[in-house]
Amino acid sequence: MNKEKNFEKNFRDAFSQIHAEDGLKAQTKSYLAQQINKKKRHSFPVLQAAAAAACLFAAVSAGGAWLYLSPASYISIDINPSLELGINRFDRVVSVESFNSNGQDLAEQLDIRYMDYSDALEELLSKQTVEAYLADGAVMAVTVAGSDEEKTNQILENVETCTAGHSNISCHSGDIEEMHEAHSEGLSLGKYRAYLELKTLDPTVTPDDIRDLSMREIRDLIDDLKSTDTGKDEDNTGNSSENGAGNAGSGPKENGTSAGSKRHGHRHGADNNW
Repeated sequence: MNKEKNFEKNFRDAFSQIHAEDGLKAQTKSYLAQQINKKKRHSFPVLQAAAAAACLFAAVSAGGAWLYLSPASYISIDINPSLELGINRFDRVVSVESFNSNGQDLAEQLDIRYMDYSDALEELLSKQTVEAYLADGAVMAVTVAGSDEEKTNQILENVETCTAGHSNISCHSGDIEEMHEAHSEGLSLGKYRAYLELKTLDPTVTPDDIRDLSMREIRDLIDDLKSTDTGKDEDNTGNSSENGAGNAGSGPKENGTSAGSKRHGHRHGADNNW
């Protein structure tokens, strides 16, 4: 017990020597204390708990604001602008990354870094341009990703609460691996998932084809292709019934419709909404 008390006293004394913003120091200190308490609750030996906390403390000391500035979760926000917010362990926005020109324009309008992510999301939704876009029938996808499933679910629940009063907004969860795949294609996670859905219907579609499309336009493409496929199936069924097995080889004529042929037709105003 004396060893534990001495360690915690030394920890507090050492932490007080770090010159940092008061809020950052308090939040980081709280986080480290939580890690120590976790070790205690799981009946780890005192020295093991001390070693774990010492490692975390060393990381903070060496990296300055390492814990505070490192994203642990991400919120992808996609309308036509595509943004991703990096969220640290203390629920603060520590990064804002854009994935297209409209996303860059929106990012420049926002001053949300270091805000609580719920407040940041409400700030984004209150922007006149975003409100006008949603009022005009746009679709917004909000996708939460993180390596900690429990934390991801918690953020998702809060995001759903924040967006509950708005129409045409859907909330989803993802994972870090899928997010990295999206980034390798130059897309945000939300738009990448829509791209994969579209690609199953039209294998010729590429990330460049949809990067500057709005989520509404991508959804319209998906719905059109699904409708076309349904029409073909019904036509095939009708021909089989009317013509019998003898004409089965002739089949219906292809109408030539594909996402590739429609992409340009659905780009109406995609770059003029912002």
